[in-house]
Amino acid sequence: VYQPKIDIGTGKIVSVEALSRWNHPELGQVSPVDFINMAEQIGMIKPLTEWALKTACSQSVLWREAGFSAIRMAVNISPSHFLDKDLVPLIKGVIKETGMLPSDLELEVTEGVVQTNQENLAIFEHLKELGILLAIDDFGVGYSSFASLKHLNVDFLKIDKYFIDDMLTDNKAKLLIGSMIEMGHILGHKVTAEGIEKKEQFKMLQEFGCDSAQGYLFSKPVSANEITMLFDRSFTC
Repeated sequence: VYQPKIDIGTGKIVSVEALSRWNHPELGQVSPVDFINMAEQIGMIKPLTEWALKTACSQSVLWREAGFSAIRMAVNISPSHFLDKDLVPLIKGVIKETGMLPSDLELEVTEGVVQTNQENLAIFEHLKELGILLAIDDFGVGYSSFASLKHLNVDFLKIDKYFIDDMLTDNKAKLLIGSMIEMGHILGHKVTAEGIEKKEQFKMLQEFGCDSAQGYLFSKPVSANEITMLFDRSFTC
């Protein structure tokens, strides 16, 4: 399924995040937290990631061929897989096989892998050399945020929902969000806020100058066909 990211200035969809869902015949809808953790434990995260990448990139190419050329595709990469030596060859292979434009592909990785050792930094550099966009997901909740940002060549910071949930009632959360947006911009990053559910949150993010927003206020994760119908819509609050 896919969830849109909205450009806060224009209200238009500029990106969609591909999200894996598992509807088990006996267990019903299995939480991604559960099945992704299990995939990591039993060694299935690499084939799952490959499937997700191929599926998402193939869909992105279909949208581009249909005339929706301004929509980026974001795919989450597991922390354990991101540091695997096979990741960069896998990305290269998927791009070649699907015809995906590297500039249309946005890889999201949690800041738990954002360390300053040379091996980790090299992976970021290899991906940037391919022309791929990189995003630090769940920004603000990990210990490595500020220490590592100065070393990294990334395009987007995604402010974690943890802060967004309290921004209307907790002044410290509001101040932190404003500071993270300002800091991100000073360092040359675009900033996305995730977990937006209320119009008041969206309006406050507009005032802060946040670049894009994602959340149930705009759309839940939906099928490719359903999200295609939203591409021409302008979200204003």
